[in-house]
Amino acid sequence: MKQLLFLLLIGLQPVFGQQDLERANTYFERAFYSDAIPLYEQIVSTNRSKQVLQNLADAYYRTYDLHSAARWYKTLTSRFENTVDASYYFKLNQSLKAIGKYEEAETALQQYYQQLGDSVSIDKARNENLYLRSIKAIGERFTIQNLPLNTPASEFGAIQVDSNLIYTAAAKNNTSLKRRYRWNNQNYLDIYLHPIDKISESDLFSQNIPGEVNTKMHEGTFAITKDRKTLYFTRNNFINGKKGTDDKKVSNLKIYKAERIDGEWSNITELPFNSDSFSTAHPALNENGTKLYFASDRPGGFGSFDLYSVAIISDTSYGNPVNLGSLINTDKKEQFPFLDTQNNLYFASNGHPGFGLLDIFVSKYESGKHQAPDNIGLPVNSGYDDFSISFQTPQEGYFSSNRPAGKGSDDIYSFTETKPLIIKELDDEPQITANPSDENKTSEDDIIVQKDSKSFIKTQQIHFDYDLWYLRKDVRNRLEVVVRMMKKYPDMKIEVGTHTDNRGDDRYNLELSQKRANSVKEFLVDNGISGERITAVGYGESEPLVECATENDCSEQDHEQNRRCEFVILDWE
Repeated sequence: MKQLLFLLLIGLQPVFGQQDLERANTYFERAFYSDAIPLYEQIVSTNRSKQVLQNLADAYYRTYDLHSAARWYKTLTSRFENTVDASYYFKLNQSLKAIGKYEEAETALQQYYQQLGDSVSIDKARNENLYLRSIKAIGERFTIQNLPLNTPASEFGAIQVDSNLIYTAAAKNNTSLKRRYRWNNQNYLDIYLHPIDKISESDLFSQNIPGEVNTKMHEGTFAITKDRKTLYFTRNNFINGKKGTDDKKVSNLKIYKAERIDGEWSNITELPFNSDSFSTAHPALNENGTKLYFASDRPGGFGSFDLYSVAIISDTSYGNPVNLGSLINTDKKEQFPFLDTQNNLYFASNGHPGFGLLDIFVSKYESGKHQAPDNIGLPVNSGYDDFSISFQTPQEGYFSSNRPAGKGSDDIYSFTETKPLIIKELDDEPQITANPSDENKTSEDDIIVQKDSKSFIKTQQIHFDYDLWYLRKDVRNRLEVVVRMMKKYPDMKIEVGTHTDNRGDDRYNLELSQKRANSVKEFLVDNGISGERITAVGYGESEPLVECATENDCSEQDHEQNRRCEFVILDWE
């Protein structure tokens, strides 16, 4: 009987496997990515078809588990190479950037251009790398702070309006009216008010925006007129209690208008250039309120979401939407426009050269038109999604990011600009070679040094950029001396000790420093050193070279001194 039962179960396994695959694919097609992932993870142990790998990698990518996304995109592109769509090499590039693997990301970008059949792919990848080096060479242009109102769920899209900060967040109260959004298993989004005089307080002071704006569907980013009488906002295709969908049962995004009546937003109407068939979202107004800017994936664009403007003729009349053109738009995403008081256009994009996923760019308004955009730099931009910037003064405002340093999902940050955006063109960098560079041609009493009863391998200073753990190319050059010494003395064992400055909390800094130590160890292993000879230790902010009572007590140079790496010799026979 047991044998019969065993044979019966064996016979049913392919059926169960097929059922799981069908269920996973259904979840994926409906954008229930959090539900699809565990099913695909079971399936992929026996089924590594192109479709399964694509869907699993995409599900991780869209839920921002970018370590897992990079892993499966690498598996996909290595197994199927030229038969996968070029977009998967681009998503591999973005995932690798986010986790700090910039050399691999550059290779993936070259492969992306090659898949497109671009004959100058290497030059394009190199030019993008040089541009980003020029941006990084400026240094940190902003000070930033994570707002206390953030939670482990999503908060983004903040704009200060009079005495309130208005922002979008996963529903915080009356959640019984909202279903879970199965893309990420969070509540659907609503729009909230938070008093500016309580900005240092938690989200307990946040309230639903008054009136009829919030519903059981998503409500998102918004724009408000100077007279405070009209609110433009994003919502799923839903009005008067009825949900609209396209032919695939997808409820696309639309822009709606609300009027302020007796202190509440009501009389909700749909703008005439929406459609059930595509999304129209993220409204923004120019300085004099004569144009509405927005993002849309409507037909006729350059690809994915483009930015458009439309003339506001009257309260009920609008011109025809105009695409902002190829100087602004790419074949990737351009979203979340915002115009400052000088009509400079800020927006998020993953199509212009960036540090990973969405970065924020500025297109200066000069001579009556918007100019070629520039990446606004660090640390507002990071390897993750950075978007939805707004200005309260010419140097201060808010932006949103889902970087791991936050409280979870999307967070709102305040910022203050401290340096102008002046980009200097840099020459190309020398490539690492098998021979040590001139800076490493020093004697061994110079390389092995004693300090506090410990022996160190002395290198030129090795620092990390703020809030990042990738190895800059100047750092990789300086690590060649460590590679050389460990190859010369095969019994030598070392500790890679890395450190942070004191910005951020203790736990985050400890995790960040460990990522830095792991990056250095990975470089040494990639250059022929056994991992068993290397101990990687992150010390966080516990051992500063420069003591800083608070983060504002030290200069940026002091903070960089603390963001360092050291090599302690543990054993040397």
